[in-house]
Amino acid sequence: MPETPNYKDFCREVYLQTYESTYPIELRDGVSAAAQQAARLSAQRKAIDRALVEGLLHFSPEVSEREIWEAIGITHKINVANLSDFNIAEQDQEPVINKSISAHQSWIKSSGHSFERYISNIDSADLQHNEVRFILQSDLTKMIKENRLANTAEDIAGLRSWGKDFDLYAIQAVHGETHVFGCIQSKTSIRDRVGRDVTFSRNAMEGLFWSAAVTLDGAFLNMPEFIHMVNGGGSYSSNGWHGMYAMSGIQESNGRIYKVDDSLNLFVAHAISAARQFISDRRMLNHEWNA
Repeated sequence: MPETPNYKDFCREVYLQTYESTYPIELRDGVSAAAQQAARLSAQRKAIDRALVEGLLHFSPEVSEREIWEAIGITHKINVANLSDFNIAEQDQEPVINKSISAHQSWIKSSGHSFERYISNIDSADLQHNEVRFILQSDLTKMIKENRLANTAEDIAGLRSWGKDFDLYAIQAVHGETHVFGCIQSKTSIRDRVGRDVTFSRNAMEGLFWSAAVTLDGAFLNMPEFIHMVNGGGSYSSNGWHGMYAMSGIQESNGRIYKVDDSLNLFVAHAISAARQFISDRRMLNHEWNA
């Protein structure tokens, strides 16, 4: 019987197979350098997305989400840098270093976008029943432009001014009218710009929106500084989010810091609670609100 692949080999194979099969399709008849680059980026995005989903389906919870993510990251960086081994001649070291830096930057950007898409693709019977969805920031921009939101003019002005302060938004359709009720930050690691993000989150809560953050790697949430940043305490007079949801890096929930699996069921349940609060009495959806 063939040996069962380990998660690193599995993620590598799924990524490479997806990339190699997708790139020619994305390239089509393009021959220019710009067409080739666009095809590479699109194929890489699809490879990351598929490797993440397949990796979680096959290996979670035995293998943590962080380990799966890191395995995909290594393969992506090697793909971007076009490196197959490390036997590098001295005269080639500088170009390789530059390629490696570019590959790392590509992973930071691509992985963040892939994680956003992962959250936006969450679907469940509960979400459908309550007509709640998570949309990307680009989708929100389009909905505002097309006047498809039932939010107040003050809400719309706030959403416009926040720009890219949030990665995703929670929306709900009620009697045929769609409104934004939540602002979501998605982070592959809690370290990423968290000092700025807490300010953005408080702006949303002051505007009476549900404010949540989802992180794939929440290891930093074990440190007192970050615990206080989320829950309040220490140098923080109040909580920074309604909820911070970590897929890995923590062992158990702590106040407004919630341990979740890759289904994000608790995050979904809290989103639905926030949607109901938004409709029933939005005034209560201030920073003290808890699901």
